[in-house]
Amino acid sequence: MSITMVRKKHEESSNYLFEQKFGKPFEDFDTVKTATEALSNGTQIAYCKDLPEFFLWLGENPDQVFTNRKIQVKADDETSDHYERKVRAYKKYLEEKNQTGRYIAGKIGRIQGFFKNNSARYKLELGSMKYNEKRKTPKYSPKNEVCREIYSFADSARDRLIVALAFQNGLAPVDIAENDYSNFPTEPFKYYQGGREKNGKLWHGVTTPEIVQEFLAYKKIRGEPAKDEPLFKGREGFLDSAGISQIISTVMKKAGYGDVTGFSPKSMRDGFKNALMSAGVDKEIREAMMGHVNGIAHEYGGQEQLEAGLEECMQKAYKFLMLTEVVNTNGKSAQKISDLDNAVVESQKEIAALKTINSSLTERLAKTEDMFGLFKALAIPLFDDNLLSLKVKLEGMQKELQDGTAVDPAYTAMVIEGFKVSIEQRENTIKRLKDSA
Repeated sequence: MSITMVRKKHEESSNYLFEQKFGKPFEDFDTVKTATEALSNGTQIAYCKDLPEFFLWLGENPDQVFTNRKIQVKADDETSDHYERKVRAYKKYLEEKNQTGRYIAGKIGRIQGFFKNNSARYKLELGSMKYNEKRKTPKYSPKNEVCREIYSFADSARDRLIVALAFQNGLAPVDIAENDYSNFPTEPFKYYQGGREKNGKLWHGVTTPEIVQEFLAYKKIRGEPAKDEPLFKGREGFLDSAGISQIISTVMKKAGYGDVTGFSPKSMRDGFKNALMSAGVDKEIREAMMGHVNGIAHEYGGQEQLEAGLEECMQKAYKFLMLTEVVNTNGKSAQKISDLDNAVVESQKEIAALKTINSSLTERLAKTEDMFGLFKALAIPLFDDNLLSLKVKLEGMQKELQDGTAVDPAYTAMVIEGFKVSIEQRENTIKRLKDSA
């Protein structure tokens, strides 16, 4: 498999400096081809991005390094651990550059893969290496109201489906891009699963009303994919992991969250995990839904019992994941705004149609009108309660901002604007229901 790399031709680029020093691109060396030929294209690119700096630091090209490694191991003398010592020194070099532990661990992993993939006999024996767990930026885990607002700014069924899968199923962009949707459930709270090419692990998903709604809407527009064809498409072709990430990032920016420190498309996964924890979902089930474990089915009596358990847990957690719903202030019931609006509209249409039919349908007309009245009776108090709750929260945040007691004034001000939009939407809905015939 050939590796397609985009190299920046400037003096700051490791790939460019590598080519200048060793006479050809990094990916053209035989040992690099051997180390990456069985890997996915994305992982190949990661190798070609991470490793040139190491070989520049060593002052040896990849083929020279592996040739020397074979000689040194066969000699079985004080030179046999030469590259182990070099890699430990390189780790220290990266630490002195103030790189994060996760970044360094990834670099070292690529180096180990280079040796092992060329020959397991000459792999590095580094033992247990510890890495600093610090992050360059603090981790941000979006709450339900933030994800709901982001979802509302998605302007197509495709983009809404992507946001819903990222938050309500905790899928990373690569999972969304590479999943097989040919047998995707078209009912809410139904189990499905996918696999990760990178580590071979399964992740377990359960549909939600929003996911099903947007999936069916997008399929109607997009058409049925051909066999082995990805579901998601853009103007320039099928969307890979980077394309999915770009869509989520764009919607985040539209919603006003583009500059939040630590907030990235993968943060949706953290929001999903927090929702499962808030719902009291068992750790083992959470790990299964996050795709962190294999063999989970055996711990729960097999696949059938696992699926039932996951579906039950999603229904339990759904109130923490809703993207188009409002919960009563007592927390005991939920009504979907869109469902109520649609029910009112459909009832009005049915009333108008029935009035044009002969008098023998009078009884049905009366029942329909009663049903319409019931919808109004249910919806208006629901929205009134929620509107009052939003106003109370808004006043509290405004007071914190005015008193200077807000922990993060900029974030508080941003949330206040979001609450104002929500309040206006609720007031418009209430007025529409009260004014309806």
